[in-house]
Amino acid sequence: MPELTPEDIEIVQEEEALLSTIRDTILAAFKKRQSDNSEVSRRLEELRDEAAKAKPDDLPAIFDQMNTQRALMDRSSSESIPEPLCPYFAHLKLKEGGKTKDILLGHQTFLDRAKLPIIDWRHAPVSRIFFNYREGEEYEEELPGRLAEGVVLSRRVLTIERGRLVQITSGAKNLVLRDDKWTLAGRGLPVLTGGAGTASRSQQSIGTGQSGGPSADIAALLDPEQYRLLNSDIDDPLLILGGAGCGKTTVALHRMAFLNYQDKRRFSPKKMIVIVPEMGLVRLSRRLLDSLGLQDVEITTFEHWIGREARRMIRRLPKNIYPDTPGNVIKLKRHPALRIGFKALIAIQIDDIAKTMEKKLPGSEKAVSILLKRTDLAMIERLQLAERDYILHLPGDSQSKARKQRTNVVKQFFTKIRKEALNVADDRVDLFTNRNILELIQEESHGTITKDMINQVASYSVDQLGATTQQRYQNIDTEKLATIDGTSLQDQDELDVSGTIDSEDFAILLELYFLKRGKANEKGHIKTYNHIVIDEAQDLAPMERNVLGRALSPEAAITIAGDAAQQIDPAASFGSWENVLDELGVTRVQANHLTTTYRSSTQIAEFAHHVLGPLAPSRPPKSIKEGAPVSFTTFRNEGQLAMMLNESLTDLMTTEPHASVAIIAKEFDSAKKIYDVLRNLPKIRLVHDGDFEFRPGIEVTDASQVKGLEFDYVVIPDASFSVYHNKPEDRRLMHVAATRAIHQLWVISVVEPSSIIEAAVTN
Repeated sequence: MPELTPEDIEIVQEEEALLSTIRDTILAAFKKRQSDNSEVSRRLEELRDEAAKAKPDDLPAIFDQMNTQRALMDRSSSESIPEPLCPYFAHLKLKEGGKTKDILLGHQTFLDRAKLPIIDWRHAPVSRIFFNYREGEEYEEELPGRLAEGVVLSRRVLTIERGRLVQITSGAKNLVLRDDKWTLAGRGLPVLTGGAGTASRSQQSIGTGQSGGPSADIAALLDPEQYRLLNSDIDDPLLILGGAGCGKTTVALHRMAFLNYQDKRRFSPKKMIVIVPEMGLVRLSRRLLDSLGLQDVEITTFEHWIGREARRMIRRLPKNIYPDTPGNVIKLKRHPALRIGFKALIAIQIDDIAKTMEKKLPGSEKAVSILLKRTDLAMIERLQLAERDYILHLPGDSQSKARKQRTNVVKQFFTKIRKEALNVADDRVDLFTNRNILELIQEESHGTITKDMINQVASYSVDQLGATTQQRYQNIDTEKLATIDGTSLQDQDELDVSGTIDSEDFAILLELYFLKRGKANEKGHIKTYNHIVIDEAQDLAPMERNVLGRALSPEAAITIAGDAAQQIDPAASFGSWENVLDELGVTRVQANHLTTTYRSSTQIAEFAHHVLGPLAPSRPPKSIKEGAPVSFTTFRNEGQLAMMLNESLTDLMTTEPHASVAIIAKEFDSAKKIYDVLRNLPKIRLVHDGDFEFRPGIEVTDASQVKGLEFDYVVIPDASFSVYHNKPEDRRLMHVAATRAIHQLWVISVVEPSSIIEAAVTN
């Protein structure tokens, strides 16, 4: 290790002396508080004794003094004192107006020493200087009541363990205490490099101007296997499987151009659709399709498409989709066992209709028997058959006026019954609140749906299918609806589950609609297409794939792309790719496996493979390029993480202004917290609902939004033991996040790394 320079030694001595002073001050504050509290307690005892002997006229004054003493004790208890074993984690030295001042950043503000204040980095405005400026830079910041102008003399990130200083990071210098000896260990942050000069993001990375099918330019961008898939038989379903960055989506979208080139009538753009999992991939794919001359091809998410089709076909669906459906409710609603609930629900409704027929249609015994016994037919088909049989056996001359009138009455009766049966919006009540039906679903699930889950579904559904807040309070005086904060109970409707619908319900209701109708010639048909591309098909539930299969026209082709390793939704009930083909109602074909990743380096691909653990394919993906090692950093606290991340990304944006960077947290709430800390960085955006801009800069988001996307650099900021757990969905989420990186990946944890990255770190 390099020897410390006199300047290095001076830095160490300065920081150790400062820590010693602060610790002494904190301990003194503890002792003073204890002494003050002891004195207050003694005085309270004296006042109690006085009160016991005092005259009534003297009691108010004594009680007033007692209240004062209690207030002093309460204030003392509420004043926070930093933890002496780790009181702060950064030191900022400023020169302002010819005077030098030191500021320490920690998690609690502590002002007992005015010349060495500790401030809470999350709230104090002066902390902006630490985030936005480097050593030697002049600063100008608008602080409360004044404009702060000066120079940053020193800016140091400190690691203090059990009251002892063990690391000092200042710019490119990293001083570390090892075996009781201070050494110079080099830079304390990973250097995000590898893409210098190559990080520029073009508007379209492949296929520019290729609007008329395959050509030499397209072939030059595809490997032989991808090219073969592009030219596969028009009528065969195409199943493309492969890891992240293997080009599945690229091949699928170019195949659309190939089909359009081969048969412009059959595969006109308006007869084709692309279904992708997230809005970010919608926007990215839109660019590529436009460049291929397929501007009229619809590209959308499954959630948007299914909601639109359901509202077009089913009457009286709630206007609002509830955004926070409980996980157990989603799991049941996406489980294939729900189909047994359909059968039970239809059986109940058939019995009710049979009883109504017996009451209102004299001599309907045979028609009722048909309705009850023809279980080989769909519900509407049974009703049509029962109607024809009943009319056929009506008494009297078929040409008589009385017979015709009676026939019209019977037709009206059955028309009304069929209309009510196909209004499946009302079926949500029985399907999700009927205990007998829910217990059948539980039994059919073979243990994956529990009794607690069906209890939660029933309770949630009762709330959801009840009256909305505005409906409940519509006849009550407005003044009586005012809450303590001045708002109205009616205004709380947007957070109210009642009167809403879950996005999962759309596929359920459409599939129930088709199950009831069967092949009956009734109004209401889903829009069909001659070619459908389904990207990331593994994340769709079986029933969702059933509905998509119904959107295939008789002469349709289909392209299915997916990767089981990226199946991040635990409620999707993915079984096998053979099952996927069956659920879509298409012929089983052999899967085409793409095994080469063109996005990430070998180092990133290997890390992502190890993260999958037991879920990983037998062979890791093959990468065509080498790159920088994956960087791993564990910080002691979130404040230190934020400051180091701020510095690294500021440097990266300075050296590589054309780079695209993604900070990918596990959950959106975590992403938002990170963005709030880093929001002063240049060109940084918080991305929600897939609103990526695909241009240079830093985008902060969560793992569920990034499928199919890529960035020059990726930071996983929360790979901690408390965040990523050893379970399949967490492994897949981290795998998805890691495989978005082109040049380099930085994996960060706080306090303790997640167990799922242990194998990746050691390999």
